[in-house]
Amino acid sequence: MPDSPIDPKSSGQVGVRLARGQKIGRVVAGHAVRSATGKLIGSKADADARARKQDEQILRFADELVMVAGTMKGAALKLGQFLAMFDVGLSSEATREEFTARLAPLFDRAPAVDDKAMMAVLESSLGPARMARLDVEPTPIAAASIGQVYLGTLDGDRRVAVKVQYPHVKSSVRADLKNLALIVKMGRSRMPAANLDDVVAEVSRRILAELDYVAELANHQRVHDFYAGHPAWRIPRPHAEFSTDQVLVTEYLDGIGFAQARGLPAEARDRIGEAVYRFYCGGVYARGEFCADPHPGNVLVLADGKVGFLDFGLYLTMDESDVALQRNIFGALIEGRDEDVYRLAVDGGFILDEEAMSMDQFAEYMRMVAGWHLSSQRSTVTAEVARRTFARAVLPGSGHFRQIQRQGLLEAHVFSRRTELSVCELLGQLEATAPWGSIVREWIYEDAAPSTPMGVEIENWRGARGRDGVAGDLI
Repeated sequence: MPDSPIDPKSSGQVGVRLARGQKIGRVVAGHAVRSATGKLIGSKADADARARKQDEQILRFADELVMVAGTMKGAALKLGQFLAMFDVGLSSEATREEFTARLAPLFDRAPAVDDKAMMAVLESSLGPARMARLDVEPTPIAAASIGQVYLGTLDGDRRVAVKVQYPHVKSSVRADLKNLALIVKMGRSRMPAANLDDVVAEVSRRILAELDYVAELANHQRVHDFYAGHPAWRIPRPHAEFSTDQVLVTEYLDGIGFAQARGLPAEARDRIGEAVYRFYCGGVYARGEFCADPHPGNVLVLADGKVGFLDFGLYLTMDESDVALQRNIFGALIEGRDEDVYRLAVDGGFILDEEAMSMDQFAEYMRMVAGWHLSSQRSTVTAEVARRTFARAVLPGSGHFRQIQRQGLLEAHVFSRRTELSVCELLGQLEATAPWGSIVREWIYEDAAPSTPMGVEIENWRGARGRDGVAGDLI
C-alpha cells in the first residue's frame, strides 16, 4: 500500500505522522510486554518451556513487523529492517531459519507505487525535451525504500537504469524520523550503546541525505571516476544531464543478481566475495570513504566476471583521525597489543565507563566481533559465522551486552561498523573463502604486499593510474 500524500501545510500531517509511528510503536510495545510476561511465566517453567515461549514471542514479533513496516516506505521500511536485526535470541538453528524466512519481505522487496504516478514524477521532473530522448518501460525492475527503478533507452541505443523517487516520500521520511526517538526509547534496554540519542541523530541525518538525488549523483560520479578501468569491479556511468532532485539515470549493467550468484561454483563465489570485501571494507579502512549500504540488491555479477556495485545514496567520508583510529585499533588487535587496543578505545570515546568493561573484556569482545577477518590464513565465512558475529556484536545474551550498553558508539563509526557486519553477512551467503586478514593487512600496513591474485591485479591497475598521473588509494 503506497504512502498517503502529505501536505506539509495540512492540519492532518500530525495525525498521519502519529498514525505511522503508532503502527510500529504498538508492535514494539506489544513485544516488550509479551517478553516481560514470558519472563514471569518462564521463571516457573523448565528451560525448554522458556525457550519455546521466547521463540513464539520473537516469531510473532517478526510477523507483526512485516505486516506493519512491509506496507510502508521511506524510513519506516528502513526502521523495520533495523528492528528486525535485534532480539534474535532464538533457541535453535531451525527457529533462526524460520525467523529469517518470515522477515525476508522486509529486505527482498518493497510495495510498488502505481506506475502512472511514477511516470508523472518522471515526466514532470525531466520535462519534454529530455523525455523526447528517453524511452522508459513502464514496469519497474526494482523497488526500494524511497524509489523505483525502471529500464530505459537513451537516444535510441543506450540502455539505462532510471531511478524515480516516490511521490511525497520526503514528507513520509521526515514523519517517520520524528517517531524514531519513541521507538528507541521503547527498545532502549535491548540496544547496545549508552549514547543512543547521538546515534539516532546520526542515523536520521544519513537517512535524510539519501533523499538528495543531487548529492547521490555527485557521490556516484566520484566513485565511477575513481574506479574507472578497475580489474575486479565496475561502477555504472551516471548520466548527469538526465538527473534531477527526483530522478537519477545511470548506465544499465546487465548481470545476474546476488541470489543467483550464490549458486555459482566455489571459485567464482570466492572471487565475488573478495571483490565485495575489497570494495566495501577497503573503502572503510583504505580510503576512509565508502558506500555504507552493502545489500544483495546492490551487487551484480557481470558476464566478464567483474562485480557491479549500485546505489550511492548512503555514501560517507570519514575524517583522517577516525580512519587512523580504526586502522590503529585493528593493527593492535592483530599484534595482540591489548593494552593499546583499550587505550585507543578510551581515548577515542568508545569506552565511557572503564569500571563496566576492563581491558581484557574489551579485547575479548573486539576479537569476538572482528575474528572473522583477523587471521591471515584462508578461511570460509559461512552463514553461521555471520550470524554469530552479528549476535556477539549487538544482541542481548552475547556475553558482553550489558558491558557494551554502558559504552559509546561514535557517530562517525556507526555506519562503518554496520558496513562490516553487512559485508560479513554477504560473504556468509556466498560461503566465500579468502585470506581476509591478509587483505586487511594490505590496508593497515604500508609495506604489505598484495596477498591474492586480485590484489596483484589491483596493484598493477594502481601503478598504471600512477603512470597516467592519477592518484589512487589501496583498495
